[in-house]
Amino acid sequence: MSEREKTLTPDLRGLLTLPNAAFIPGAFTAILGREPDVVGLVHYALCLQRGSSRALLLAEIRTSPEGRRHAPHAISVDLDTLVTRYQKVRYLPLGRLRWKFLPTFGIDRQEHAGFDWEHWATDYVTQLIKRDAPPIPDASIHPDLANRVEALQQRVNTLLDAVQQSDLQESPPQTPQVGPNPATVSWEARGYLHQIAQGVQGVMLRPD
Repeated sequence: MSEREKTLTPDLRGLLTLPNAAFIPGAFTAILGREPDVVGLVHYALCLQRGSSRALLLAEIRTSPEGRRHAPHAISVDLDTLVTRYQKVRYLPLGRLRWKFLPTFGIDRQEHAGFDWEHWATDYVTQLIKRDAPPIPDASIHPDLANRVEALQQRVNTLLDAVQQSDLQESPPQTPQVGPNPATVSWEARGYLHQIAQGVQGVMLRPD
């Protein structure tokens, strides 16, 4: 038996009194045995934003195709009572007023009025995306960057060889200086120097 198929006992009264931020995730876990998907979470958050009750949402989750399939693994007498009443009143010609006939199980209908469900859903989805996003590869082991660094190193080695060859052909300077004398560097070496400068600039400007 998988983790999802383990028998649960949803506490309907506990769900009805959960803090706002825990209600939808708690309902999905208790009734469906999983965390909410983005589409379902946003849908139910907007329903709550428009004034739907928690009891109505629990009944709709339970009577959804997935909820019915998972019902044998989420046994709750209170939830079954809610669903029975929901199925009786859903076709009454009373508009939204018909949902007032849903049982409240002694829970006050003032369900944390004023909570911004839309804003909460946006933050929750953002956290899901950050959590599930693949890790950013370390720049030091990025294959493309590693290849570019290796090519740059080869250009540097070529430049050093050219500079050394040029020094052998010219008399050594009388006074010490830092770096090669531009006058003694061959045009080939200067071309490599220009390529190196462009390569370094490209690496520094690369967004990764």
